[in-house]
Amino acid sequence: MTEKKTRDIQLAVELDASPEDVFRAVTEGTEVAKWLAPEARSTPPDGDNKARIWISWGEGMSAEHEIEVFDPPKRIRHPSGKNAETKAELYADWSIEARGGGTTTLRLVHSGFSVGADWDDDYDAHARGWMLMLQNLRHYFARHPHAPAAHLTFMSKVESSRGALWAALLDKLGLAAPPKVGDAFRFATPSGAILTGAVDFVADTLDLALVVREYGDALLRFSLSGKADAPSTFVYAYAIAYGADRDRASELLAAGKSAVSS
Repeated sequence: MTEKKTRDIQLAVELDASPEDVFRAVTEGTEVAKWLAPEARSTPPDGDNKARIWISWGEGMSAEHEIEVFDPPKRIRHPSGKNAETKAELYADWSIEARGGGTTTLRLVHSGFSVGADWDDDYDAHARGWMLMLQNLRHYFARHPHAPAAHLTFMSKVESSRGALWAALLDKLGLAAPPKVGDAFRFATPSGAILTGAVDFVADTLDLALVVREYGDALLRFSLSGKADAPSTFVYAYAIAYGADRDRASELLAAGKSAVSS
């Protein structure tokens, strides 16, 4: 029997939405930008031309893919990155299933990752990223279905170890270590505003996701990269605000930036 040389990420989330709305959320650019990436564009299939989607997280971090399986509202499959070892395509395969009570289960299989221990960090980073993004999607449908959104990002290299920066971030937010989903935070911004809300996702000392009450239950997310004891840390943070509060998304992002400044 041939030993399998790749491994898959398999995740599922139950959403308060119809299968048709969930299908649009993973295929239409304006919907994708409400939970996955700040910029996205898509084109539907047209005759012999397959559907396409372009997604960007900022300069140098964009990708465009042809959607190989486009079967509304049940399934979507398209390339999503490359195997770090073999450079072969990875694939994101989304399946959508209606459930009782008007909810829908969205399943993701992100396949093709190398099995070697040298690629554990790559696999784990993708898995954490997808878990956080699916939490964004769950929040969108639960609190802001069909509302317009502003999705803004911030990236920086901070001269601090990841462990120290994480501890400082928790201290500024008034959170105990380790933080847990549901924990309340309180943050005094440099402008004197007070932000409150709750943690709705956390992963070790790497990812912290907040729901901010003062911005209409907007999302404020922090992801830290680098070894825990390295002298510097890469920070990727973003804010997603919905409805009328989307006009204040830049204010929220500025507050998040101040929370991870050294």
